[in-house]
Amino acid sequence: MVVPPLPMHAVFQTFRSLVSCLVSLLGFAALAAHAEGTQRGPDAFAALCETRLPPVEIRVLTEQELPPLDLTRSAAELAVLRKQPLKAGEVVVGLTQVRQRYDMRWSYQGLRERNGARSCIRSRIEVKLILNQQVYVATEFPAGTCGYDEVLAHEQRHVAANLAQLEKTARFVEDSLREQEGGAAPWMGEPAALRETVLERARVSWMAQLEANFHQVDREHAIIDSVEESQRYRQLCNGEMARTLRGLMGKDGAKGR
Repeated sequence: MVVPPLPMHAVFQTFRSLVSCLVSLLGFAALAAHAEGTQRGPDAFAALCETRLPPVEIRVLTEQELPPLDLTRSAAELAVLRKQPLKAGEVVVGLTQVRQRYDMRWSYQGLRERNGARSCIRSRIEVKLILNQQVYVATEFPAGTCGYDEVLAHEQRHVAANLAQLEKTARFVEDSLREQEGGAAPWMGEPAALRETVLERARVSWMAQLEANFHQVDREHAIIDSVEESQRYRQLCNGEMARTLRGLMGKDGAKGR
């Protein structure tokens, strides 16, 4: 939540550090079964794989926790934490930080010919999108005051927008995986080769677009931070908000900001 200099309007912003990625592709123990005989010809094993192996399994999950609330930092400290330049006279009175990461796990189920010559497998893919948020309210708006309630309510709108976008991003990832992997025929070969193939397809598709997809929430943040909303906030709390903001801007002016 950033309050600019007069004229009387405030701008509210969400700070985001996006995206940290964690990929672990795990080859779990296969559900390996010996195919019954190979005397029926080379195509018989492929047909057996098609009928005996379960379909490709794809799961996309989300994980988020209630964002912790930090009430120990002043508006000046939040301006530093924001890590983005402020215009002259702007004041940061609230801040929401965001970090998104993902964990991709790969395993398989497979069959192997009795003579060990060939194997076939189908993937099991699980992706977890993890969202961590941290909310700050400047110490100039102490808990129990109307101004504190309004700043916190504003930041919670950013939190809710990020959570909603996380679910949309999860559906994007799931749709991409199902399009690429869902209808795949059994892989005739060793697990390591399929694992690398799946990962490479992910790298050039949904992994490459993940950050941009989550950034679609910027449109919602812009609405939350609109000039009209900023003007409304200055009129709240029977003048408490306006008085506190004027005091903060006076301090900044004394510092030459």
